Amino acid sequence: MTDLMPSSRYIEIRPDNVPADGVVSFKNGFPVLSFTISAQEGLLDPASVRIVGDFNVYSNNNDPPTAAQAGDKINANNRLGIFNVIDQLTIRSHRTKMVCEQIRHYQKWLNTYMATTSSLADQIGHLGESCLIMPNSEAFRTAVIETPAGDGYLRRSFSAHLPCGFLQSGQMVNLSNNAFGGVQVEIMLSPDSNVLFFEDGTIPGAKAEAHYRLSNLKLCCEVHDMPDQSPAEATGTFEFNTITSLYTSINSTNAQIQYSLGLKNLLSVFANFMPVANINTLTADGQATTYPSNASASAKGGTLAPIERVQFLKGGSKFPAEFDYVANILSDPNPLIRSNLPDPQIYKGLYDAIAPVYNQIRSTVSPQNANRGYLMGTLQNPDAYWAVPDGGAVMGLGVKYGLGGAGEDFSTEQFGISIDSQLTTDNPMGVYLFFKAKATLIYSPTGIQLVQ
Repeated sequence: MTDLMPSSRYIEIRPDNVPADGVVSFKNGFPVLSFTISAQEGLLDPASVRIVGDFNVYSNNNDPPTAAQAGDKINANNRLGIFNVIDQLTIRSHRTKMVCEQIRHYQKWLNTYMATTSSLADQIGHLGESCLIMPNSEAFRTAVIETPAGDGYLRRSFSAHLPCGFLQSGQMVNLSNNAFGGVQVEIMLSPDSNVLFFEDGTIPGAKAEAHYRLSNLKLCCEVHDMPDQSPAEATGTFEFNTITSLYTSINSTNAQIQYSLGLKNLLSVFANFMPVANINTLTADGQATTYPSNASASAKGGTLAPIERVQFLKGGSKFPAEFDYVANILSDPNPLIRSNLPDPQIYKGLYDAIAPVYNQIRSTVSPQNANRGYLMGTLQNPDAYWAVPDGGAVMGLGVKYGLGGAGEDFSTEQFGISIDSQLTTDNPMGVYLFFKAKATLIYSPTGIQLVQ
């Protein structure tokens, strides 16, 4: 029996497409990273897949560049850590090149995901060590962004898992030529202006070329070899919960969002927000997740525009809740209560969309970061949205479908959200929507088919 037990190998894979010096940066023309786990007679443990490397931030693009220093006030989203740099994650079959899963706006999805599934202890501990995630903005700036004077180019090393449905499926991936034929992991890097920001909201002329660089990159994973007497099945199914993202914008007190999804087993949906003026600029943290706000192009945010009422719709009718989600705290006569307490019913829906409350073990969402007591129109600490306690502002809308993980059929009916808020500005509010649905990959020697 011992001879039939599979053995395990831990392998390292270099990127397919890096320059000779091994340094990758969006600014210098390398926006895409690709890693190929080659076809072989073995089973990939997807949970073991990690991207490994070093991360550095520089205040200019000189040759050599100047490492970011304390006085530069350059920062990035502390809740995302190294995930700040990933704009899109794609998983492909290497044999067929078919896309198994693709998550656009990866950082925005992860910001809410991390807030609701990790604790401050996680961020101080293993997530800080592996993913450069920190519990607050100051800790991230001093520990990850800045290089102390006299330390030269201090490298921040990471070994980060890549949360997504395919890699968190709990199933082994058949790498043989007759099945998946290997797996390709592709990472589209985010522009520097969508990763970094200056804390005072202005860009010093000399620092306009601030950027990040990655080096010593590799992908690590575990592969189980199968003995000749027990080959892996070449035909089978691979089931996982996939994430699909969409982006839109709203700019009215009553916003209607509708999409024909074509998804047969929709499990949940959540949305988060950011003023369009704050996206892709070094003057604001475009990866934060805040309440809608009455943004202005000059103020980069403005006053908050609290949500008053939410309806989730299927085919134009309220579903799954036959009632409105109401922010009842807004009616409290005490202005301090109105501004400094969260909306429990709305946050309950957000939790359920990611991981039902009854399954929640840890979270960083708290009355400290889920309230409306922060400012968007200024970047002055501690009132800034990115600097509030417990890791920065957290806000989103969400809903869960089905009982027992059954999902809901949206293949023929439109999905919709109706949002009543205090949004009065003509400047748009960006809305990122994430749909979690069941997916099945059917693989055989003739090819791979994705069924959603």
